[in-house]
Amino acid sequence: MRRKHRDIDILSWVILACSIFWLMPLLLIFINSFKPYNDMIQHFLALPTSINFDMYIETWTTFKFSQLTLTTLLYTVCTVLGVVICAPMAAYKLARTKTKYSTVIFGLIILPMMVPFQAYMITLTKLVSKVGINGTKVGYIMVSVGLCMPLAVFMIHGFIKGIPLELEESALIDGASRYRTYFSVVLPLLKPILTTVIVLDALATWNDVITNQLIVGGKQNALNIQNALYMQFSAQTSDWEHALPGIVMSTIPSLIFFVFMQKHIVGGITAGAVKG
Repeated sequence: MRRKHRDIDILSWVILACSIFWLMPLLLIFINSFKPYNDMIQHFLALPTSINFDMYIETWTTFKFSQLTLTTLLYTVCTVLGVVICAPMAAYKLARTKTKYSTVIFGLIILPMMVPFQAYMITLTKLVSKVGINGTKVGYIMVSVGLCMPLAVFMIHGFIKGIPLELEESALIDGASRYRTYFSVVLPLLKPILTTVIVLDALATWNDVITNQLIVGGKQNALNIQNALYMQFSAQTSDWEHALPGIVMSTIPSLIFFVFMQKHIVGGITAGAVKG
């Protein structure tokens, strides 16, 4: 019994050490965001001698951070709305249709989950360019919704399979149409898993760099926060003194959102596991 407790204690210390290791980069970003450039380069691991918000103010003004925040928020809200509207409908239809065609369609929808994004990102960029929506906010939103759909459909599909079919049959017997049954009976039961999908897709869209860079490029009015910060680094320049405060400011909203919504993520995943 004592050996078992000792093994658990050792495992706890190992997990704690790993957690500290992975948090170190974030901690160093926060610490160095208050330092002047020369101090940052020469004493990267040292604590700041004083707390100075001048670079935060300058970064907010120089990068037009308020505009970037609104643009990124627009992308996040539109992407989440698109997924929340389309994914449950698709998942419900596929879960309740027992044919080989529905199985094939479901497999095609979730196929991008099994293929690395890097394998088809060039093809995706070419397609967006041919359609004529590259460099636009609408084009980026459409691509973001498409990239988020496979995982959302997969999660909701599994959740719906755990909902008793008798509930829908009772509603149909009482005279409800198929659409009324979906919106009044099925959709309210999807709240736990939909909340999980909302949180995951919101964080993914807010923190996206690669997709925004591929679709939008350098169009200033369509950049999101992360892409705008990334563009400050090139082979010639590395604007650390503005990038670090920018990273901290861009992380705060997503961190707050995650802290408030984490219980819903756990609740949604647990409910899905129990129903599955």
